[in-house]
Amino acid sequence: MRETDRQPVREQVLAALGQAKDSLHELDYEDVALSAAGLALVRRAAAAVLRRLSGMAAEDLPLSRALALFLDHVFWNEATGGLILCADLSDKSVCLPIPADCWGLKPHPGLVQ
Repeated sequence: MRETDRQPVREQVLAALGQAKDSLHELDYEDVALSAAGLALVRRAAAAVLRRLSGMAAEDLPLSRALALFLDHVFWNEATGGLILCADLSDKSVCLPIPADCWGLKPHPGLVQ
């Protein structure tokens, strides 16, 4: 299936969660900070996805590669306070929920006006 034939990722996530359109907000991944527990979730999930897709043993997967896999779309779920990190794969998207207590927004050094 071509990307243009697929439903947008945000719409897929909303349908899977059964939530209203205004409850899911896309964020820039550079604005998000994950806790150690959140990073561990990402690493385990990325290793599982790579094993399933390629049969590759991914126990020593670098954290930077694991994170890069799940940063195609980052959503804040207003209903739960959690994040949803999504990877766009060739034929589908795989999304990973991150609990509310495993992430936060990075502070911005500049003044907000």
